[in-house]
Amino acid sequence: MSTLPERMIRYLVEVLLAERQPAFLEVDATGRLLSSGGALAHHGLTELQHGIHVEEQLSYLMGFLPSPEERVVLSNLQTGSGACIDVHILRDSQETSTWVILLDARSEHEHKQVMQQKGNELSLKTEKQARVLNAHLGKSVVQMLLEGSWPIRSSGERRNATILFSDIRDFTPFSERSTPESVFRTLNQYIPAMLDPIQEHSGIVDKIAGDAVMAVFGILNAVDASPKLAVHTATAILRNVADVNRLRTAEGQPCLEVGIGIATGPVAVGLIGTFERRGFSAIGHHVNFASRLQGQARPGEILLDEESHRLLEQDGVRFNERMLQLKGFSNPVRAFGLFPLLSDAPPESESRTKSHRS
Repeated sequence: MSTLPERMIRYLVEVLLAERQPAFLEVDATGRLLSSGGALAHHGLTELQHGIHVEEQLSYLMGFLPSPEERVVLSNLQTGSGACIDVHILRDSQETSTWVILLDARSEHEHKQVMQQKGNELSLKTEKQARVLNAHLGKSVVQMLLEGSWPIRSSGERRNATILFSDIRDFTPFSERSTPESVFRTLNQYIPAMLDPIQEHSGIVDKIAGDAVMAVFGILNAVDASPKLAVHTATAILRNVADVNRLRTAEGQPCLEVGIGIATGPVAVGLIGTFERRGFSAIGHHVNFASRLQGQARPGEILLDEESHRLLEQDGVRFNERMLQLKGFSNPVRAFGLFPLLSDAPPESESRTKSHRS
């Protein structure tokens, strides 16, 4: 390193003397204090006794003297008086004495405490945000957001995706004749039965609206696999609901069923809201399509649009085809129904009656 200009050296010495308040101790080979000086009073060392072992007077130097090394640095050392100091122990191989230099480290210590506090606050804030986001988006989505690997641009984009709607049948009349406690207890039984399979099959929960759940597939997985994942999710939902109903039957509680609609096609997807309350959202014709299909699905039925069915044809699953007149659609649409938990679908006459609802 090149030699510093004399003026700069003087300036640095002035800064050091003013800010670090250096003091020194000279210790012989046996650890006895030979001399001392500098800002001793600043460090609370006004009663040092020469000729006495330093370790007996300054316990924080216990075990460091005499120093076996030429240089030892102890940073942010807490003294008995509550001060914070940096200690530099220097031993010249040509001399029998050791020098102990004390420098005030309070400012640095306080700065570290402030930074530590800010770090703790940021960590708590991040943890809180993660919990909030997790409640709205699911663990897999939150993990990708935190890692910066979220596959959707923040400005939004158009994607081919599969939309699933699952709705509890006859929940409105049930809620009108039940107590609020019973209504929410019931929701907290059926809603998790619908949410858990969605996240287990790489779906994203778009929204929970009362007794209905909307999910999107094809964002966290290959688009071609999304209808199959949606149907697997729907089947798992129906199994979970059956489990809930067995429990409610044992408790003497009324049982409810769900109907599910699935549609595949292009939708606009993105994140909306603030960071503390942000939600994933899919918007477009196929979102409405899946919702309409869900409205036509009978209890225990999965009702698919033609595109979802086309992508599933190679799996050999047999669906019941029917034509539906849906609200908002000028012409009847082909739909494909499946009752995965029943050996037989409802009678054809019932199917025709149901298909003419709007």
